[in-house]
Amino acid sequence: MIKPNTTMDSTEQAVKNFENIKESLKGLYEIMSINISQNDIYFKLASDNLIGLYHNFLDLMLNENGAKQIKKKLRNCELEADIPMGNLTINGTKKLNF
Repeated sequence: MIKPNTTMDSTEQAVKNFENIKESLKGLYEIMSINISQNDIYFKLASDNLIGLYHNFLDLMLNENGAKQIKKKLRNCELEADIPMGNLTINGTKKLNF
């Protein structure tokens, strides 16, 4: 898990997080490209999900009021931040520094 660098200011950290997200999405696409034929339906479905994830992330980041409301709801534990993926759960309950 990537831990925030407390020596960076919030803008530098946000830019670094954004770049990390882009690199993670590229990495997932590359892994899919290696293991699954690009003509395979599962490749197309997974690609659509990665593209959708990136577009929704960009929309969320550009929606200033919406992003503030999401942060508020996450802080108040009104939104579930855990993502179950088979035997793996991504736990979003780490300390959120907004």
